[in-house]
Amino acid sequence: MIARVYYSRVPVLKFALEDVIRQLKYDIFYKSEDFDLAIIAFSPEIYPINESIVETFNEYLGENKWVAFHSVTSFVNDKTVEEGLVALFLKFQKNGNFSILTVRDLDKNYEKRLKETAEYINFYSKIKAINLMFASYSGGKIGIFIEDLNTLLKEPVNILGGVASGLINNGVVANVYTSEGEIRNGFAILTLKNVDFCFGLAQGLRTVGPIYKITKAVNNRIYEVNGEPVKNIMEKLIEGLPIEDIRIFWYSPIVILDEKEGIVSIVRVIKDIPDDLGYVEFWGPIKADWSFRFSFGLKEEMFYAGTKEALRVQKSLQKVELGFNFSCMGRQYALEDLHIEEARHYASIFNAPLFGFFTLGEIAPDKYRKHLKFYNQTSVVVGVKEL
Repeated sequence: MIARVYYSRVPVLKFALEDVIRQLKYDIFYKSEDFDLAIIAFSPEIYPINESIVETFNEYLGENKWVAFHSVTSFVNDKTVEEGLVALFLKFQKNGNFSILTVRDLDKNYEKRLKETAEYINFYSKIKAINLMFASYSGGKIGIFIEDLNTLLKEPVNILGGVASGLINNGVVANVYTSEGEIRNGFAILTLKNVDFCFGLAQGLRTVGPIYKITKAVNNRIYEVNGEPVKNIMEKLIEGLPIEDIRIFWYSPIVILDEKEGIVSIVRVIKDIPDDLGYVEFWGPIKADWSFRFSFGLKEEMFYAGTKEALRVQKSLQKVELGFNFSCMGRQYALEDLHIEEARHYASIFNAPLFGFFTLGEIAPDKYRKHLKFYNQTSVVVGVKEL
């Protein structure tokens, strides 16, 4: 396959698309007059969200040839781009192909959506393929859906991806788009067929402090810990902290200790704490009877963890034709000045185009590809080559 990643900061959607298509046209190394597939990440803070978005993408990219989603910040080869549009163009050269599954309205016919999605993924687990999931946060339902979907999947699990990101209303507005329309409460799965891939999960966190047991939780919220209101713990933890900026807690996510299936721990990042401290809400699902510890990550150790996984992916595939990085927005914040180096390092190791974005949650199997998990504070680094 031939892959190219470009970006534009033109603040008008159609002109930004014209800009990246023009870059493709005049790329003397692309050696093709067209493309088979486009993946677009664009900022919801820059481009107005209206009914013309799908029409505009269809006009410039062609129907059923693209997937698009919102992203606060995206990776463009060796660069990290904010407030713009990023486009990945793919041209298959051997036996590669693709298909797109659009799933909407998770709050309606939930069990049916689960079954249909599992059947689709299981079908493509039988062949050489990778399923890339681009999801909307769906009011917090997406993490729960992923955990439920896990019980229906056959091995080896071959789905990876991330949750679209935005800053409006604390990330509530972050949608996904296909030719079938806007997805506010669901996801799209893009299947790349006849490809080989390898992936790594990078965290680089250290656990600290006592072990806590969750005794009451609903969806993404903790209400009681060790049989006491979570308020009792939070009052001690937040003393002296500037909690008006919730990002202070992104340096210290919780690490779930009960998950045994995967080599990488399940991490949860705090999304919201009400003034009365009655609960703590996280970006992913929480279950009663889970135990956890707090953690912290030195930026250098987090960066090294990502580098280590990228090197392992490159060694496994030997030749990477396209790299992906689905990296948690909380992780990128905690990396501080090193966050701009992550894309540069991955692209250099792969010696290939890199596309990715800051997520509100990461979707990937465990190391052995037996169980699908919903992660936070993780970098999912992926290498792909056509067969």
